[in-house]
Amino acid sequence: MRVLLIMPAALDQQGRPVKLKKLYLPATTMAMLAAVTPPDVEVKVIYETIEDIPWDEHWDLVGVTGMGSGTVRAWQIGDAFRAKGVKVVIGRVGPTLCDPSWSLAHADCLVLGEAEDLWPGLIEDARQGKLKQVYKMDKAPDMATLPTPRYDVMNVKRFGFFRSVQATRGCPFPCEFCSVQTFFKRTYRKRPVEKVIEDIRAAKATGSRFICFLDDNIGVDFKYCAKLWEALIPENIIWISQCSLHIAQRPDLLDLAYRSGCRLLAFGLESLNEGSLSNISKTFNRPRQYAEAFKTIRKHGIEISISMIMGLDDDDHPQTFQNTYEFITENRVKIPRVHLLTPTPGTKLYDDLNADGRILTQDLQRFTGGQVVFQPKNMSASELEGHYWKLYDNLFSWRNIYKRSRPNPARLSPFFYGALFTINLNYRMNIRNRVIPGNT
Repeated sequence: MRVLLIMPAALDQQGRPVKLKKLYLPATTMAMLAAVTPPDVEVKVIYETIEDIPWDEHWDLVGVTGMGSGTVRAWQIGDAFRAKGVKVVIGRVGPTLCDPSWSLAHADCLVLGEAEDLWPGLIEDARQGKLKQVYKMDKAPDMATLPTPRYDVMNVKRFGFFRSVQATRGCPFPCEFCSVQTFFKRTYRKRPVEKVIEDIRAAKATGSRFICFLDDNIGVDFKYCAKLWEALIPENIIWISQCSLHIAQRPDLLDLAYRSGCRLLAFGLESLNEGSLSNISKTFNRPRQYAEAFKTIRKHGIEISISMIMGLDDDDHPQTFQNTYEFITENRVKIPRVHLLTPTPGTKLYDDLNADGRILTQDLQRFTGGQVVFQPKNMSASELEGHYWKLYDNLFSWRNIYKRSRPNPARLSPFFYGALFTINLNYRMNIRNRVIPGNT
């Protein structure tokens, strides 16, 4: 039996798959599915962003995953393979949260929730020609018994220098816009530290000691953090991840994180407006404390990346854009990411806006984070989108990249600063092509 697993590319504003020469932070979803596939099944993994889909080879089953506009691309891929008579299964965050009928119109089978425990049985059903239409997770997979992802099926020659590892899944915070907390039902599960170390060693064996923890929030359970980061010290890795700003309250953990190899943490600040944060249930973020928190984190040798959201109801447009520009520039944020508020189907935000008649389109191809798909409160949709891209153009002008790239108390190595500068150049190119940086 031959199985093809595809990570679809995101779509640009013209509906075309985004293609790049390299993929810098590859998801391990398909590598994990390959690890739980029966050993007598031949598996091939394709990242469409950097590889061509082998359309003309023989496949018994094609698995496709999707998130954001990648869900639409997954549907397109499903249609193409089904036209060839190949069975198609689709799953992950986007298909799980959307109306099931949307995905079943393009696939033979839909997996709802995390797939690892369901996958071996699904493969056996496919062998026997008894594939069910829907497979639904009864309970979340045990993080302690999940195998190490099969890094050998990933085309690491086309990746950047970071290798992806996952220590935790989910996030316990109630942010109403977030598809992650909705998908994981606000749970937060941790992989045993010894298993994480096994995964890191397998990732390192592919030729790089640079690790990206693809966790949505690695810094929630301080006791777990301390145990994990202590265990990382002998591994001699350099790592980055996403985290909540609460970590700034624990200088002892920041010191430990640095000694374990942490050199950059990404924080979802979302807004400088407390009213806007309240509207999306993120009142635990305190804008007045952002700058001081940055100073504390950098004092411990760790750089800053942030994510912001434009278009929240309490935002004072267009002043919000100017304030955001000045904040990012003055704080010399090395990797700023900005998104338009995007109500993902299945989230509370989407349900609320839909109930108020403010969703402008059901075309998920437009749900990229860079196109307005709802009616803003304080300006027109076209005005919001125009201000958004102007902000991104200004943030990634040559002048602003230079300002943000100057050294600060984090004092990273020249190599790492060079890597961050390269990322800025990559983002600048994407923005000029109106492709959201990091969405690939």
